[in-house]
Amino acid sequence: MEEQYRPGGKDYLHVNDNQALKIDAAYIEYLKELSRENSDKKCTMCLHNDIRQHVHEMINVYPGEMYVRPHSHPFKTETKIVIEGRLLMVIFDDSGEITDKFIMEKDGIFTFRLDKGIIHTNIPLTDSVFHEVIDGPFVGKDDSVFPEWAPELDDVDGIRKIMDKINLAYK
Repeated sequence: MEEQYRPGGKDYLHVNDNQALKIDAAYIEYLKELSRENSDKKCTMCLHNDIRQHVHEMINVYPGEMYVRPHSHPFKTETKIVIEGRLLMVIFDDSGEITDKFIMEKDGIFTFRLDKGIIHTNIPLTDSVFHEVIDGPFVGKDDSVFPEWAPELDDVDGIRKIMDKINLAYK
């Protein structure tokens, strides 16, 4: 049997091993429970189980108002589908100016597709669950490119400034 190259390396990252997976409210509750068990209070369940696969699908559980560093995927398209909650999608130009922002939720814009190379972030306004589909295979650090103006996760002042810029209060 061929060796699989499993996603890993983060305590919030989990991998589905079922060949057929039905996702219902009980499964979403299971993912929410997993999210409460790690320091980031989030969960990413990889529906794919090999990083070499050409399509990567994930169910993400994010806590409300979590900072997601603006980034792009230079070689990959990405689609997000909201299952629960509200996500603020923000699109930036190369200099960090906001070119678009809108809320994703089940009763409004619930699916959004991004082309390659578009700088974006998705800030959960509430605890949120969303399905994400991105081109594979995983190629490591070049999968996501972070612009210089995008604050790193440990830059509290920088995060506060960018969150203020998109009209959110960072706590």
